[in-house]
Amino acid sequence: MKKVTALLLAAAMSLALASCGSTPSGPAASSSGDSAKPYAGQSLVVQVWGGTYEETLRQYVIPAFEESTGAKVEVVSGAAPLSQLATEGNNASIDVLHVDTFEVVQGTDMDVLETLDTSKLTNAPDLYKEAFMYDNAVVTNWGVYGLVYRSDLVAKNPTSWMDLWDPAYAGGKVGMIDYSMGGGLEFLEAISRIQGTHIQDTANWDNLFDQLQSLKGNIGIYASQHADLESALTSGDVQISVETNGRAIGLMKNGVPVKFCQPEEGSIAMTSLAAITKGSTNKELAYVFLDQLLSTDAQKAYAENNYYAPSNSKTVIEQDLQTYMPYGQEQVSKLAYMDSAALESVKPQLIERWNRDFK
Repeated sequence: MKKVTALLLAAAMSLALASCGSTPSGPAASSSGDSAKPYAGQSLVVQVWGGTYEETLRQYVIPAFEESTGAKVEVVSGAAPLSQLATEGNNASIDVLHVDTFEVVQGTDMDVLETLDTSKLTNAPDLYKEAFMYDNAVVTNWGVYGLVYRSDLVAKNPTSWMDLWDPAYAGGKVGMIDYSMGGGLEFLEAISRIQGTHIQDTANWDNLFDQLQSLKGNIGIYASQHADLESALTSGDVQISVETNGRAIGLMKNGVPVKFCQPEEGSIAMTSLAAITKGSTNKELAYVFLDQLLSTDAQKAYAENNYYAPSNSKTVIEQDLQTYMPYGQEQVSKLAYMDSAALESVKPQLIERWNRDFK
């Protein structure tokens, strides 16, 4: 998935942050001719995952924000440095974070996320109610995990998660996303649901991993990067894989003959959220930026460039894109979620079991 938590990135980020800082909040005039803009001369530090998600932020969101406010945005690329923020107290080096549900749980435990005052977000009334699953982070967009497959190579189109066990895929025709990437644990949640429970239910793990072990003969790659999985699908070495709708659409746009299936048992949501750091010294401007992320223009940009569904109900996107994402209240209401807080408490044991019995 887009969320990369590598040690090298963390080290590079800590070096970059040594020179980062935020200016105090509140409108300020500028002698450069931008005095009419309310935050001229101020700066904001925003963390974001790398790759195409960062590209959309830089190309669409930041220019609109800087034009309307007169402020400047400094981007920190990589995973949210929650542990670092916990040591910085009330002088946080980052103002706005992009986080997933696990990071919200961790950030809450570390007390580094600001409880949001939605009255400061002009776009809040237009968001789906599901966007407010936490009081210290708000959903910016959704994707779903399902099955991407080479429509020119598979004998029959998949409809179920259990189709991965089809003997037709023996010898390595199935791609699997590693637990370290978005998709691996979501796949385990999907199979756990088929078995009548959830991934955090340790009493079901023997049953779960017995099922997973029977899949190993079909798996050709355990991908720790989406690019590796996409390369295997493009070459045809892998014919079907767990993936996000966004990645599947990206392959389609690049001419790879793939289709995307949301399995009949249900798809697990891939949820992107944004938060303000509790120790930010520039919270007023941080709220303005967060509101920009929730605007219809920004949401449309992420839908069209990253293929993730907007959390703002007023966002209008092309009909052909709507069919590939959870667009609209009906689809958003059907999304299934992992219990990230419950899973977090057993995650180390689950990873150990994955490495021992599945990988």
